[in-house]
Amino acid sequence: MGSAPSKQMRGPQDLAEIEERRMEAKQISRRLDEAYMRMRKTDDMFELLVCKHGDLKHGEIRELTIENAKLLLIRDADQYFIVGNKCSHYNAPLRKGSYFNGRLRCPWHGACFNLVTGEIEEYPGIDGIPAFPVKVVKGNVIVDVDRRLLGKAKVIPAMARADKANETIFVIVGGGPAALVAAETLRRKNFRGRVVIFAKEQLPPYDRPKLSKMLDVDADLLLLRDHAHFKKYDIELMLDQEIVNVDTNDRTVTAKTKLMLRYDKLLICTGASPKRLDVPGNNLKNICFLRTPEEANHICATGKDKNLVIVGASFLALEVAAFMGYKARSVTIICRRMYPFENLLGRHIGKLLRQMLVDRGVTFHEASNVEGFEGTDAVHSVSLRNYKKSEALSVPADLVLVAIGTVPNTKCLVHSGIELDDEGFINVDQFMRTSVERVFAAGDCSTFPLSDSGLRAKVQHWAMAHSQGRIAALNMMSSGHLEPLRSVPYFWTTIFGKSIRYAGYCDNFDDVMISGDIENGRWVAFYLKKDDVKAVATMNYDGVTSQFADLQMAGKFTTRADLLYDITKILALYNNIALVEVNYIWAESKLPYSKPTDDTQLCSFARLI
Repeated sequence: MGSAPSKQMRGPQDLAEIEERRMEAKQISRRLDEAYMRMRKTDDMFELLVCKHGDLKHGEIRELTIENAKLLLIRDADQYFIVGNKCSHYNAPLRKGSYFNGRLRCPWHGACFNLVTGEIEEYPGIDGIPAFPVKVVKGNVIVDVDRRLLGKAKVIPAMARADKANETIFVIVGGGPAALVAAETLRRKNFRGRVVIFAKEQLPPYDRPKLSKMLDVDADLLLLRDHAHFKKYDIELMLDQEIVNVDTNDRTVTAKTKLMLRYDKLLICTGASPKRLDVPGNNLKNICFLRTPEEANHICATGKDKNLVIVGASFLALEVAAFMGYKARSVTIICRRMYPFENLLGRHIGKLLRQMLVDRGVTFHEASNVEGFEGTDAVHSVSLRNYKKSEALSVPADLVLVAIGTVPNTKCLVHSGIELDDEGFINVDQFMRTSVERVFAAGDCSTFPLSDSGLRAKVQHWAMAHSQGRIAALNMMSSGHLEPLRSVPYFWTTIFGKSIRYAGYCDNFDDVMISGDIENGRWVAFYLKKDDVKAVATMNYDGVTSQFADLQMAGKFTTRADLLYDITKILALYNNIALVEVNYIWAESKLPYSKPTDDTQLCSFARLI
């Protein structure tokens, strides 16, 4: 009988080699684990284990510090992201913002950043934020850190330069945010033809909203980009070159200086100019407008210890009144309505804005029209009439600021064949295309269809001009797929340190539902058209505005029933919220409906805290 084969016997030397290899493998494994647990330093790059998979809940945002740099760690399902914690616009804390669908939205002004690339995708602002690749290895969440990005508040996106062999010419008419974003978007998307900007002003694009909030400004400090930046990326910036004619047949633009250039694609973003009052004496000295740094400095210097009269109650007007309240002898506002922005924000919020200014010494003449300006060489008084009381008054004035709105800068298009509306605004579609092939328009000079309703709107907001510039540029380059404008209107104002944020569009609301303490400046206001919430405004509840904008973009709309009854749904829609006891205010309601009879339903409301 044969015997079963026996296992090969290992000697002491073989066992020692096996044990040595096992120990080496263990040491290698331990060293790898230690490398993930600590910084593996090189000149610029290292890895760092930041947490275990499962330490964060879905949608959670956590702050962390790497080499003294403050960052944010965000979990979305099984994905993790790490980005800078400050908005590249005005350094707002992104921790308090809104996270949705792979983007982080600023709580102050609504800018959105892609969490993978850090690039800005909704505005205002022009730069991205630091973003770091993150991976999950054996349950460990590990970040690849680029030390060069640590501590940076903003990141300028990579851009191409022109190729002399590429003879394509894209012309941009205008020198504001739409023009700048369009030019940079073209370069970011690798357009290598010529990019030529014709700007009426003598300055490169600058931060115009600061003018009414600061007045005493250094123009160089307001610049969004300096001259060297345009040169670096072959963006030809033609300053002090006002375009006076656009010929869409020959595809040429002609400047006031007789300079002419042919284009392959044209973007018109000429903006708007202050509207003038057609009354006697409107040509007197010291009747001014606010559009440029020079005009802002003039108002600040001339109005000191003088009687300043402001015609109009726009946000620009209120911001100037707040700033000059500390410098002028007196500040008077003349407005046609009873309260500032009564038509946009409602009577209750308008009354709050009025009282904030009155408490600081500003005088209001409401329900009044200006009938003329008086003076020989320079203005010394303003004649007005209160149309409700039929009273005529004369208000002393050493300086007058007219802030009653704007008119589009589209005179150069009169013979272009480009379709304008009755007020001179350029009609564009959702892709920023005009009625003429190869011609696009963006910014304050355009009227466009809203993404949620298709209704045409004129939204002269700083952030919207940025967004339209980006969409126009993308579609100028496209030969197939077109990118529609989906941005939700978003604007802000600051008066005496208190900021109002507004998101959405509701030009003629039926009802306002307000939650919070209006007198103490902490509230949320929802604006309804029939039973749909179309817009929201906040004071000291900034996160709500950003989350509302995200919901609008996603097509998740809030209704009256949600606000009154379905608290669970509101809790699900607005992240990081708590249930509180407050009272609704029915303001300016134009619809017949019954208030809830259940006191609990009436007083319960969900809001961001």
